[in-house]
Amino acid sequence: MAEAKKAGCIAGAVALMGAIGALLTGVANFGGLFKSDGGTQPSSSSSPAAPGATQPPAANTPAAPATVYYQGHLEFGRFNFDLKPPKRTGDTYVWGGGGVFESYHDAAKLAVWTSSGTPDRAACASAVDEQGKTYISGTEKGNHVCGRTAEGRVFRIDVTGVAETSDGGATGDVTVWDK
Repeated sequence: MAEAKKAGCIAGAVALMGAIGALLTGVANFGGLFKSDGGTQPSSSSSPAAPGATQPPAANTPAAPATVYYQGHLEFGRFNFDLKPPKRTGDTYVWGGGGVFESYHDAAKLAVWTSSGTPDRAACASAVDEQGKTYISGTEKGNHVCGRTAEGRVFRIDVTGVAETSDGGATGDVTVWDK
C-alpha cells in the first residue's frame, strides 16, 4: 500500500510539474509578444501559438490581386474610363492620337511608364502619383500610358499604334481596374 501511495505521489508531482511548465511556457510566449521596453507593440519574433489560438495575418502578406473593371482593345477617339465599356460622355474624356494623349475636363491624370516591363495596377498608380498630368506627348507604339480617372480607377493603355498625324487616332489595349 505504501508503494501505491508513493506511485500516486510521483504521478501527481509529474502532472503538477507538467502544468507548471505549460504555464511558464504560456507566460513566456505571452511576454514575447510585447517589446521589452514596456511598449505594447507586437515584437517581430514569432513564438509558437497556444493550441486553438489564431494569429493575426502577417503585415507583409501580399494584397489580393486587383480586380479588372474593363479590358479590351480601343481605336482611340474620346473615352471616359469610368464607364464600362469606356465611351464618350459629354466633354469629359481622354483622347489619343499623333503621339499625344490628353485628358479633357479632369477625366484623368496620365503618365507614360518609363521603366521596363508592363506595369501592374500598383505600378501605374505610383507613376500617376509621381508624374501625372493632363497632357503627355511623345508616345509611340509599345509604350504604356498609365492613368487615374476622376472617380479613382487606375488604368493602363498598352499603345499598339500611333497615327502619323495629330488628327489620326491611336490604338491600344486597355485595362481599367476597380477602385
